Amino acid sequence: MANQAARFDDTAEPAPRPSVSPIQRAFLALESLAEGARSASDIARVLGVNRSSALRLLQELEATGYVMRDGRTKEYATVPARFYSLIVSHDDHADWSEQVDPVLRDLRDEFGEATMMGVPANGAMVYLAFFPSTHLVAVRERLGTVRPMHASSLGKAYLSVLDERALDIELARIQFVGGTAKAARGPMQLREKLERTRARGYAIDLDETFEGVTCVAAPLWIGTSVIGAIGVSGPSSRYDEARIAEVGERIVEVVRPLGGPGR
Repeated sequence: MANQAARFDDTAEPAPRPSVSPIQRAFLALESLAEGARSASDIARVLGVNRSSALRLLQELEATGYVMRDGRTKEYATVPARFYSLIVSHDDHADWSEQVDPVLRDLRDEFGEATMMGVPANGAMVYLAFFPSTHLVAVRERLGTVRPMHASSLGKAYLSVLDERALDIELARIQFVGGTAKAARGPMQLREKLERTRARGYAIDLDETFEGVTCVAAPLWIGTSVIGAIGVSGPSSRYDEARIAEVGERIVEVVRPLGGPGR
């Protein structure tokens, strides 16, 4: 089951947004495009600007190679490989992969659902690893996918283990754009969700990023450093309360040997 974000109403007026810098607008546009292809009018509404301004921004992003335009639909989308090459340039990526990939593969085989590892990047989570589901009807993703930190279980799992100072820094980066009506719309709502995440040990995204998609995730530690989160994702129709708890507890169990605070 491909994740397809809902289309925007082309007749709506741009929603006013607080003043943001051109760099912030670029990241907001990229985060929106990572959820699905968008027209210039769609991006104009996300940014709260007119269509001409949005089109100029998209053309500049296209010129950098991070965004591409479909000549048939006239819509824009991200180029995941460009983001992936930035992330995997870290010297220690090979070490992460050797430890994390077997865990993701085993979880995928155990539950039959898609598994992924996400790392934080500018108020969002970026997929650094992905193992597809064995089911015919499933969540389909790709390396380099960007998900809103405030809505995704990967983001909430990662945020839940940060100390107060680090959490304040991350919350200041989050624009609370994207996701469904069930996602947190401000720092206070998100903090409440993080409290519940800490109590469980794992985070839940039940139709928050996309309607009909559920993801369960736990923070990922390598040694004494938290580097992101690991998640299991599938159609919400296959996730009742018992299944969510089963998956969440299992993820916590299998990632524990990789690291944690005080190691």
